[in-house]
Amino acid sequence: MARRLAKSAKLETYVEAPFDFVLTVAKPAGWHWSTPGELFEDGTLWAALNLGATPVGLKLSSDGDGVVRAVAYTASALSSSMREHLLATIEHGLGKDMDIGAFYSFAEKDAILTRVVRDLYGMRIGRLDDLFGRVILTITLQMAQLSRSRQMMWGVLEHYGTLLEFGDRQVMMWPTPAKIARLDPAELGTRANLGYRAKLLSGAARYLAENPMSMLELDALPDEEALKRVRAIPGVGQYSAGIVLGRYAPIDAWSVIVMSELLLGRTPAKPREEISKINKLIDRRWGRFSWLAFAYILNDLENLQADYNLTRLS
Repeated sequence: MARRLAKSAKLETYVEAPFDFVLTVAKPAGWHWSTPGELFEDGTLWAALNLGATPVGLKLSSDGDGVVRAVAYTASALSSSMREHLLATIEHGLGKDMDIGAFYSFAEKDAILTRVVRDLYGMRIGRLDDLFGRVILTITLQMAQLSRSRQMMWGVLEHYGTLLEFGDRQVMMWPTPAKIARLDPAELGTRANLGYRAKLLSGAARYLAENPMSMLELDALPDEEALKRVRAIPGVGQYSAGIVLGRYAPIDAWSVIVMSELLLGRTPAKPREEISKINKLIDRRWGRFSWLAFAYILNDLENLQADYNLTRLS
């Protein structure tokens, strides 16, 4: 049964050009902004998050002028401090403070990046502040094909997510760590079809319920300290931490093939054995812009396929 949110508050922010609202919140590769249960219709995003312990529904839109208008729906009126926190969270999710100009200047010197920037001009790499949602994503991506990962994510959402009703839409929100922590891992594994990952997710949920942290908090830390804190979450290794933090390219057995075909012009015979090599190559070529380069490439693979022999696009 859906939890109805009747109270609403209007918020507004401005993101300097270059900024494309649609590409930022509805990326070509299908990356969700807040939850896989969000809706994007006719230029409007219907999203959801937990603001502390408060479920919030969001309706976001923009006329293409850099101004993003948000309507926040809650069960009770938001205090002024909660409104400020929510606005900061939205701005963070939109990548408002992202140094996109420096990345675009750097991209002019690289043939591949020049192409993807042209195709995706104004796309900010931001996601709403839901750390546990990112942890669920990384755990379900481990050692699984994309279709299987999506099946597991939806299993978690459908059985344990919170269905919110606001405006005239319904959005399924990620479960909280506390909710998953209370479950028997065996039940979690069976109902959500997670297999061995149920124990990992259960351990991560217990840890985050006892040691709450947020993406806003992590993004304010230096790389080494942020990585250390994320790696302390059970079930989150080096690769998974890359997905959670979004600071370096998280190369795995699938993406190593894509990057090898793009950067070296060949398909590796033994992909896992070349992960370290490709990681070093990416770091030398793109340095501090590696994550942005990686994200832009993954969201432009269909266009890149016209010029490169890419064999793994699913």
